[in-house]
Amino acid sequence: MAGMMNGGTDDELLFGPEDGTVSAVRAQRPSGPPWPILVVDDDPQVHAMTAVLLRDFDFDGRPFEVVSAMSAEEAKAILVERPDLPVALLDVVMETEDAGLKLVRHIRDDLGNRRMRIVLRTGQPGQAPERDVIVGYDINDYKAKSELTAQRLFTTLVSALRAWRDIVTIERNRQGLERVLSAAAMLFETRSMRSFVERLVEQVALVVDPGIAPAVLACRPIERGDGTRPVSVVAALGGFARTVGLPVADILPADAVTEIEEALSGHCNLYGEDRCVLIFRTREHGVTAFRLERAERYTADEHRLLELFCNRVAIGFDNVCLYEELVALNRSLEQRVADRTNELAANQKALILAKERVERALECELLARDRQRQFLGMVSHEFRTPLAIIDSAAQLLAIRAEQVEPDMLERLAVIRGSVQRLTGLIDVHLTDEKLQGNALVVERCEVDLPDLIHNVVQPFRIAYPDRKFRMELEELPRKMEIDAHLIGLVLTNLINNAVKYAAPPSPILLRGHTDGVMAVIEVADHGRGIPQPEIPRLFDRFFRGSGASGVPGTGIGLHTVQQIVLLHGGAVAVDSELGKGSTFRVVLPAPHA
Repeated sequence: MAGMMNGGTDDELLFGPEDGTVSAVRAQRPSGPPWPILVVDDDPQVHAMTAVLLRDFDFDGRPFEVVSAMSAEEAKAILVERPDLPVALLDVVMETEDAGLKLVRHIRDDLGNRRMRIVLRTGQPGQAPERDVIVGYDINDYKAKSELTAQRLFTTLVSALRAWRDIVTIERNRQGLERVLSAAAMLFETRSMRSFVERLVEQVALVVDPGIAPAVLACRPIERGDGTRPVSVVAALGGFARTVGLPVADILPADAVTEIEEALSGHCNLYGEDRCVLIFRTREHGVTAFRLERAERYTADEHRLLELFCNRVAIGFDNVCLYEELVALNRSLEQRVADRTNELAANQKALILAKERVERALECELLARDRQRQFLGMVSHEFRTPLAIIDSAAQLLAIRAEQVEPDMLERLAVIRGSVQRLTGLIDVHLTDEKLQGNALVVERCEVDLPDLIHNVVQPFRIAYPDRKFRMELEELPRKMEIDAHLIGLVLTNLINNAVKYAAPPSPILLRGHTDGVMAVIEVADHGRGIPQPEIPRLFDRFFRGSGASGVPGTGIGLHTVQQIVLLHGGAVAVDSELGKGSTFRVVLPAPHA
C-alpha cells in the first residue's frame, strides 16, 4: 500500500546503489540456525526483496530468515505463536494509516514483549514524524525506506540483534539470579544432609535449565570399612536417578571419571561441549562434585551462574552439617544424661545400701566397744587384785628364800616379771580405750628420766635373763615434766617389741641425748627390720606388718605410743632396714635451762 502511494519509488530506493561495495557472496553458507526477522508490510515486493537481500548476509555464523506478515493482524497471530522473534521490520501505513504504530502498542503493552527490537520503516515520514514516533512509542529505530539501502539494512539488523541478544542475556541472568536466590532460600530451610544434597541436585539443574530435566549427579569420596575412599554418587536426577550409592567408576566412562577426579583434586570447575563438572566447596566438610549433562553447550553466563549458585549455598551446606552434628551431639547428650541418671539412681541405691551396712556396722562396733569397755573394766577390776596378790606373795617368798633356799629367787623373779608384763598389757588396753574416748589426761610431774628408763628396763632384765639391755643415758636431762606412768608405758611397748622381733643373743640398746630443747630417747634392736612400704602405716591402730606373722600382739601398742607422745607435745619416728633391725626414736620437749 505504501509502495502504491509512492508510485514504486520507495521500493527502488530500498535496493538502490550502495555508498560502498558490499561483497555478499559466500563460498559456504553458515550452518547455524537462522536469525528470524519479522517483516510486516503490505507490499509483497518488500518481503521478496528483503529475503533476497538477506540471503547473502549472515551474523555470528547464522544466516537470516524472513518471517512475513502482510498486515498488522497477521503479525499479531505470528507473535502469539513465536514470541521469541528478535527483530521486526515494521511498516507504519498498512491496512490503516497507523496500523504499524498500533502494532507497536500491542507488542509492548498487550503482549508485554520488551525484548523484541522494533525498526519502523515508512515511505511517508511526514505522516509519522520521527521525533513524535521515537518519543511516543517504544521503538528502537526509525528508518525511511528512501535511506534504507542494503548495507544500512544489514547494519540496522546486526545492531538490533546484538541489542536483543544482550537483553536476552541480561534477562536470563536476572532469572538465573532469581532462581539462585530462590533455590538458596529453599535449601537453607533443609535440615537433613541427605535431603539437602537431593534438593541441591534439583536446584542446580533449575538454575540454568528451567523446565528441562538434565542428567545430574552429585558425588564425593566416601570412607568404607576396608579403608578405601571411592568417589560415589550421593544424589542424582534424570538418567543417573538410580545410581545413588554406586561408585562413579561403575556408571560413567573412564574419561568422565577422570574429569571428576581431576576436578576434585584440583578444586576447579570443568566445562565441556555437553557437560560440566562443578566443585562444591565448604570450609569444614570437604568437597562435592556435580556433573551435569545436556544437549546444549553451557555458555559463559551459565558458568558464572552455576559458580555463583555453588558459592551461595556453600554456607547452607555447612549449616546443615553443623545442624546434623548438633542433632547427633544432642542425641549423644540425651543418652549420656539418661545413662548418667541411671548411674546416679544405681549409685544412690548402692549408697543407701552402703549406708545401711555402715549403720549396722557402726551399731555392731559401738556394741563391741561397749562390750570391750565392760570387759576391760572387768579385767582391770578382777585381774589387778589377783595379780597384786601374786606379786605380794612372790615378794614374801623371795624374802624367805634369801634365808632358806636362794635357788628360788630366780624363779620368783620370773613370776614377778610376768605379773608386771600382764599388768602392763592391761594398762595398754585401758590407755587405748581412754584415747579413743578422748578421756586420757596427762598428769605431769617432775621425773628423773634416766631413773624412769632403768625402772622400765628392770622387769625385762629379770624376765629375759638371756637378753642384753645396754643403756647410754648420760646425756639425757635428769629432770622432765612428764606423765611418768604414760611415758613408762611408751618405753614398755617399744622394749617389748624389740624383745619380740629381735632373737637372742642380739642386744637391745637404749640411748638418749638432748637435741636443742628436745630430749631424744632411742630403742634399737638388731632384729627382722620393717619393709619400707609398711613404715607409713606402722603407727595405725590395729596395723600389723608382714613381719609380725607368728608373733603375738594386738596392733594397738605403737598407735598408743604415738598418741601418748603427741599428748606430751613430742613425736615418734622409726628407721628400719630389713634383716638389720629397727630404731624407734621418741622426741620429748626438755625443760628450759
